[in-house]
Amino acid sequence: MYEIDFLPVESESGAGSKSGDAISAQLTLNDGRTVVLVIDSGFGATGEQMVEHIRTHYRTERVDIMISTHPDADHLNGLKHIVETMEVGELLIHRPRQHNRNVADFSNLEAVDNLIATAEERRVTISEPFTKLSRWRGQLLVLGPTEDYYESLLSEHLLEMKLGVAASRRTLAASLLAKGRDLLAAVLPSLPLETLGEDGETSPRNNSSVITLLTVDDRRILFTGDAGIPAMTAAADEYERAIGSFGLYPLTVFQAPHHGSRRNLAPSLLDRIVGAPGKSFGNFQAPISSAKAAPKHPSPKVVNALSRRGGYTVATEGRTVCLSHGTTRPGWSKIDPLPPLVEDD
Repeated sequence: MYEIDFLPVESESGAGSKSGDAISAQLTLNDGRTVVLVIDSGFGATGEQMVEHIRTHYRTERVDIMISTHPDADHLNGLKHIVETMEVGELLIHRPRQHNRNVADFSNLEAVDNLIATAEERRVTISEPFTKLSRWRGQLLVLGPTEDYYESLLSEHLLEMKLGVAASRRTLAASLLAKGRDLLAAVLPSLPLETLGEDGETSPRNNSSVITLLTVDDRRILFTGDAGIPAMTAAADEYERAIGSFGLYPLTVFQAPHHGSRRNLAPSLLDRIVGAPGKSFGNFQAPISSAKAAPKHPSPKVVNALSRRGGYTVATEGRTVCLSHGTTRPGWSKIDPLPPLVEDD
């Protein structure tokens, strides 16, 4: 049994609004225990919403494991309130200060330090989530990054910050996100031909995202953070090493990375993970955490690519999306999948 909730995340700053991740799950383990998992919690205010959501729908004051996929504010900043307010068993988070002495240029470092300090004060167990780390007798398994890959990405990020490359990216993003759009404003009667490219690139910081596999009742759920193509490829290698081929052991849920950005997926990668168009490994749910104010999230190219491979693709867009198995939540209704979309990006 599980309930997995993707809470809506909207920027606190208005201009330059962007998407974020805030994911919670309540699940029954193979040994009969019921546990709660949190993966990211959006901006600071989203942490308050997460606490209320867990209290209301899971009826508990405890989070057994909390994962910070990477230190961007739209993923990490809400976690501190959860640690301050609830009983947290373990925090999985990368600690940049332990991997590089010169982290003065590390973006959002103060928030990382404050979260770790708060967890230490509350006597929360803190561990770094690198490849092969597992919990709950393997039902939670980290597929990436390896420690070596993380350290190389950390060095790249620090160099970018020093040179101002990341700042230039943020300026461009702010201009692109100045105005939102209606995701369903341009619907097609059928799926267009594949136009998603093989050349998508994202930042080293995004590629450092923790990629997590959760297995419940032989159903496999993949959480991806903001990971890009090289990080996802490495995680796919680890999946096949630890679990087997995706064709024999298909995913039930595949979270589209980076809020459905076209820069984080490629057709060949999707063919490997969920199957090619017309030859998919089976139907799967494809949740996307995307803000209404972010016109590039999700990319119609990604939505269509997932759909043509059998994905039941849904986006938060200001609402909470609940994926459940073995239970129903009273008062909640089924969400229709996204239709074929005009590919304008």
